Amino acid sequence: MRNAIKAFVLFLILPFSLAASHATLTSTDVRKVMNQFFEYHVDQKEMTSLLIERTLKIYIEDFDSHQTYLLDSEIKTYLHPDKKTLQSVLSDYQRDHFSIYFNLNSVIQTSIARSRQWRQEWSQDPLKLVAEAKAVTERSSSSDKSFAKSESDLRQKHHDHFVRFIAFQLEQQPRTLDPGKEGALVALCEKQFSTIENPYLGLGDQGELLKAEAQEHQVYLRMLKAMAHSLDAHTAYYSPEEAMAMKVQLEKGMCGLGVVLHEGLEGVVIADILKGGPVEKEGSLTKGDIIVEIDGKLIKSYSFAKVLDVLRGGVGSKTVLGVLSGEEQTFHSVQLTRAMITIEDKRVDISSEPFGDGVIGKLTLYSFYEGADGVTSEKDLQKAIDQLKAEGPLHGLVLDMRENSGGFLSQAVRVAGLFISSGVVVISKYSNDVMKYYRAVDGSRQFEGPLVVLISKGSASATEIVAQCLQDYGIAVVAGDTQTYGKGTIQHQTVTNDKTSSFFKVTIGRYYSVSGKSTQIDGVRSDIVVPTALNFEKVGEGYQDFPLSSDRVAPAFDDPLTDVDPYVKRWFSKFYLPALQAKVTTWEPMIPTLQANSQKRLDQNTNFEIFLKKIKHEDDPKAKASHGMNDLQMDEAVNIVKDMIFLQPSVQ
Repeated sequence: MRNAIKAFVLFLILPFSLAASHATLTSTDVRKVMNQFFEYHVDQKEMTSLLIERTLKIYIEDFDSHQTYLLDSEIKTYLHPDKKTLQSVLSDYQRDHFSIYFNLNSVIQTSIARSRQWRQEWSQDPLKLVAEAKAVTERSSSSDKSFAKSESDLRQKHHDHFVRFIAFQLEQQPRTLDPGKEGALVALCEKQFSTIENPYLGLGDQGELLKAEAQEHQVYLRMLKAMAHSLDAHTAYYSPEEAMAMKVQLEKGMCGLGVVLHEGLEGVVIADILKGGPVEKEGSLTKGDIIVEIDGKLIKSYSFAKVLDVLRGGVGSKTVLGVLSGEEQTFHSVQLTRAMITIEDKRVDISSEPFGDGVIGKLTLYSFYEGADGVTSEKDLQKAIDQLKAEGPLHGLVLDMRENSGGFLSQAVRVAGLFISSGVVVISKYSNDVMKYYRAVDGSRQFEGPLVVLISKGSASATEIVAQCLQDYGIAVVAGDTQTYGKGTIQHQTVTNDKTSSFFKVTIGRYYSVSGKSTQIDGVRSDIVVPTALNFEKVGEGYQDFPLSSDRVAPAFDDPLTDVDPYVKRWFSKFYLPALQAKVTTWEPMIPTLQANSQKRLDQNTNFEIFLKKIKHEDDPKAKASHGMNDLQMDEAVNIVKDMIFLQPSVQ
């Protein structure tokens, strides 16, 4: 329920074997899984009363993050348990007894039944609901983050929540809602609410009553999610479906048909077609087609989840889709063979603009990925730099990682290695205080000119490793929001392990830059502030539940090689140490001038002034002024690169 208002758009990504092999959780599995977390975790080593208290709070928040289902009186004892209760729950945990969570789930079930009754009443007048939804604005969201004291207040909060969801679905429609379709839209929204609520009621995707074991499995799954998250902000337990979605993003590959589906008013709609997938290669399906049959069976009565489940399958398996196409809704069927697909989008975007006798390059890296067939972020960036060099002399470069939330640590090291000769990129420290140094070792730099790293508060984890490394060595000027997200912790994950029996990620250590600095909470600080849409938002590690603290370690510009095996230390001494990246002193003295020039440009930029008012929420909602279509932050980053080019000392 935490993400109830979201796009109902999903990839067809799950191989059949993964979904089918997932075992049903029982009471004895809870401690077994948690003991794995405690074995790995950097700080938390056993279940405590504090963690129990956090877990109960998280269980409630995961269900009712908008405080629109539960009354304060119903969950007060769960949100604020006394010491005696916590000790009792902790004792029960040690005996694999979890009655308090099942009691809490019963309270949630009662709240769902009440809410469904209200929605059924409101849905009798869909015209009114849709009219209210059309009047919703960004400012309509409730700022009340407390649980309602009375049922009348709760009813109003749930009504507003439902209307906002209808408004969201209105925005997803490809065209203006046709008259007479209001009832269908409200019914779709109710269906999607019910889909999210059903697991709490012990119901399946089709609303069928599950067996007792399956119902208990759902409670244990939610318990493990809450318990994992109680350890820190980034430790998590995943269902197989969630794990595979995460695996796709990390590896940029998947098995499937190569379509993105959306549950719309007319049914299951093809929202997008992935490049290189079976659907694109077959060629007869287009965006907007409606799937009505799968393997000769009508799917009108299927839930969206069941449609996805039916469409999953292994490499080489076949399926036949029956679809309605075009305005005439012409029916035709297509046979498709599932295959492995390399995801081409959201990898690296490449562009440039002329400058002198060459170009200034603009590269956007969306994540740090490593998948099959040698697909990696490092290789993609290397190819992109080579492509820019082929256009002419590459006088400067912007590396845009504004919304890059991270990925593989190994790829962060390799990407940083494209811009330094050799040296420590990042240092990790684990619960036993063991230190490990991650190094770039190939002794070459792929680009040595003016470099701006563009960041935002959405830049996290591996992105922060790269940005802080390049800032520490003096290689790059960092521009963007005041700071990055502030995630300075390392996670071990089982998502990409095909042999694992459970899917999770767990915080096993902290990482530090070559200067010994931690980005935990404080993030990477911009040398030049060029606000993005997130600059004034409460986004970052410091706003998360249970963030780990920050500290420092000794710098490693002069690599001590303390963690290098004696058998290979000779090689490091001969080939690696002589090529260590020296700290570049070219750009740091220029920072005040670069800051002043940038601020002057931004102050004189009318579009940027309008943009700032909007992100500060100072704009007049009735005003029609626009800040234009240009990427204002990228434009300014390019201008900073130009300043660096003009200010850099000439080579004699």
